[in-house]
Amino acid sequence: MRNHIVLVTNLFRDAGFEKARQFYHLLSGAGHDVIASPVFLPEWDPSMLSGMHSMELKDAVIGASLVVVMGGDGTMLYVADVVRGMEIPIIGINLGGKGFLAGLEESETALLLDVADGKHSLSRRMMLDVQLIRDGTCVFSQCVLNDVVVHGVQAECIGILAKCDGSPVTHFTGDGIIAATPTGSTAYSMSAGGPLVEPDNENIILTPICPHSMTGKSFVLMPNRIVTIEPERIHDRPAVLLADGGEGVPLVKGDCVRICKSQNSVLLAETGARSFYENAFEKLTGMF
Repeated sequence: MRNHIVLVTNLFRDAGFEKARQFYHLLSGAGHDVIASPVFLPEWDPSMLSGMHSMELKDAVIGASLVVVMGGDGTMLYVADVVRGMEIPIIGINLGGKGFLAGLEESETALLLDVADGKHSLSRRMMLDVQLIRDGTCVFSQCVLNDVVVHGVQAECIGILAKCDGSPVTHFTGDGIIAATPTGSTAYSMSAGGPLVEPDNENIILTPICPHSMTGKSFVLMPNRIVTIEPERIHDRPAVLLADGGEGVPLVKGDCVRICKSQNSVLLAETGARSFYENAFEKLTGMF
């Protein structure tokens, strides 16, 4: 079956796009229509992808049956934001570090061809909508697949008041707080002591970051909850809001961060070669 496949590659993970060419010719040689779409380039330069049909990602995904992402989790998060709500499955080939979001390792070319032929299952991943409310007005909004972080900077502790549907959930002083999806539970939230949650679930996971408190624990909330985070003591202590690891948005006194389940979601193609538990065990035990 001939499919329209978008091959996303990250120059910082694939110098000279040599690996992109390898996988481009592998997929096109199997009879698929392939479009190469580089990301994180300072400017669009098709000559860098000579020998490959190339197009900017926002245009290439129109009508695509699959998006193959070459890079690490940061590249996957970028692509997920582009295709959110489009019902186009994506699968990652890990060229980064742990690569929790990637379904394939670089050596698994046979599995990639199976996925390209439609031999895969689909995992629908919940996303979160975040809004920064300042003086009653939304001054920043974004949809995230992994997490939202409110964090002090320059090693400054800040106060955090988190509420669920208007009722206080936790109140502490520390480095900050993370609101994660189940997909994001293996990222910063886990490093801060939060639970691992199976990624097909729908929950909002609140995890304090280095709380100066005996009661600073994680909470796993139902997906229909409205979470608000009110940073305190930041009139003289800088703090930022980060959405899926993007550029920090400076916070000021009186700001309120509102988080809820998004109507958008992302589809990840899965091979079934490894379960979530096998993948987590392999990647996490490999850290030591």
